This record gives sequence, C-alpha cells and structure tokens, in this order.
Amino acid sequence: MIEILNGGTQTTIQDAGRPNLRHLGIPASGAADKLSFALANWMAGNRWDAPAIECSLGGLHIRFKSDTTIGLAGAEMWAQINGQNVKNFTALPVHKGDILTLSFARDGCRAYIAVAGGLKLPEFMGSSSTYLPAQLGGIDGCALKTGDKLTISNRPREAPRAIPKGYTPALSRHIVLRSRPAPEWEGLDRPSKRHLFVSPFHASAATDRMGSRLRGDKITMEKRLPMTSSPLLPGTLQIPPDGQAILALVDGHCTGGYPRALQIIRADLWLLGQIAPGSQVSFRRCFPEDAPKILKARNSFYSGLIDGFSF
Repeated sequence: MIEILNGGTQTTIQDAGRPNLRHLGIPASGAADKLSFALANWMAGNRWDAPAIECSLGGLHIRFKSDTTIGLAGAEMWAQINGQNVKNFTALPVHKGDILTLSFARDGCRAYIAVAGGLKLPEFMGSSSTYLPAQLGGIDGCALKTGDKLTISNRPREAPRAIPKGYTPALSRHIVLRSRPAPEWEGLDRPSKRHLFVSPFHASAATDRMGSRLRGDKITMEKRLPMTSSPLLPGTLQIPPDGQAILALVDGHCTGGYPRALQIIRADLWLLGQIAPGSQVSFRRCFPEDAPKILKARNSFYSGLIDGFSF
C-alpha cells in the first residue's frame, strides 16, 4: 500500500477519464496533462491509462509500504526520496518505508506518480478519475489527505523503461497554445482580435482543474450577442462581460452562456494541465486545416513509443 502523509495543495487520483459523457453533463475529467500522465505510466511499465497520482502545485508526501517502481513525470517539483534528490521524467525504484516528497512547482503545475501495476480503486462510469465538484471517483470523490491509503494493483506490467531522447516534453511558466476561431470569434472587435494573439495573459489565482481566469488586455465584443447556453469543451476561451477571458480546463463545465472566442487545438490540450496561478499564457493562431495535420503528426510520434496512446 501507499500511505498519504501530506496531500499537498491538491492531489487526486486520475486515469484516462470518462469520455463521451458530456451530453449527460459529466466532464471527461482524467489527467489534466495527458502526455505527462501517459509517460509516467509507460516508464513504470503500465498501460498508459492506468490510474495514477496527480499532484497540483506540490506539497505531497507519501510513504511506500512495499518495494516497487514508480514513474515520475510532469511539473518540476524538486522531488526527493528520503531527502535525496531524484530526477524528473524517470522510473525510480522505491523500497518499503521510503518517503517521496514533492516540493513547490517551479516549472508547470502538475506532476504524476505512476506505480508499477497501477492503483486499485473503484470505478464510476468506467473511470477512477476524481471529479471534485460532484465528488466522483478517487477516494470518496475527494482530494487525497493525510492518512489516506492507496492499494497497488497487480495488473500485468512490463519492466521499467527510460524515455528515449527527444520524447520528454519541455515545460515552463510560459504556456503557448495554438488555437482556432470559436463560434463567436467574429463578434469580437478588431483590437480584441489582435490582443488575443499579440499580448500575453497571466493565469490568476482563480485557476484550478475547471478553468483559469486570465488577466490581460480587456477583450470586448463589437456588440452584445444574444447568447443561450452553448456547448463548451476543454480549451474553449470564453469572454464574460468584464472582458477578462476564462479558459476552460479538463473539468470545465459542459455548457456556458458567454461568447466563445477561441478553441485550443486538440494536440495542445495536454498543456492546459500545466497552467499554474501566475503562469504566462499566450495564444497562437492555427488555421483550421492545419489542426488535423498537427494532431496526426503528434499522435504518430508518441503512439510509436506508447502503445495505444493518442491525444
């Protein structure tokens, strides 16, 4: 088993999520940074979608009750085992009684700890992912706290693996997101269309798995649009009346009533999980016809390493 000594800022159990349920009002959830999550599992010898630990911003302390192997990936959090520094994006042996600590996030927001064999947890609608607003999945639908215990599964697994050169993603405090126009794009005034692709924004303290309120140039509509509640996806950028944009993240609402200005392309959605309060966020224009080509190339690159994985 694994014992939680300190749950940190916010630590949850995540897997590949609950896709195709948005029409029922249930977000997909799952790992906020799908790529780092998949790499952690791959290094530990698991299937890429096995349940793992997602730590946001740091502060996590856990004790291992048996010898095993872990994969560590995602945000740079100055990880240590028994006080000794360990390298990120690596597979690490741990022994009975070892304590792993993750300090504050220096680059990125979320780190992933995958345990060889995965974690054994009940499922809700095919997933163990924690969705905090509705208290679904994980342990009682809550963030992990001191005293919680996790059971390691005996799923089939392979030997630990090292990430080949060129496959480790680069993370920083400046997140650059390629995007295409969303349904209400044409309703923006001309200065706002320019600001979105020229001026950087900063993620406010109101940033979590549901979304991020961005601070920057005011984004305004040329005229007020009559809006009804409309579909939202992770990566949808909404413009509320105050002109301070809201970026929907992995646990974001399924519908909303604000104009939708941009949609982040699917190949870049994994980066949303590394937006921390204070992160700089920039948008880059992506032509609609280029988005499928970018996705195909990225899927081809990583699926050649991680069996069955796609963005």
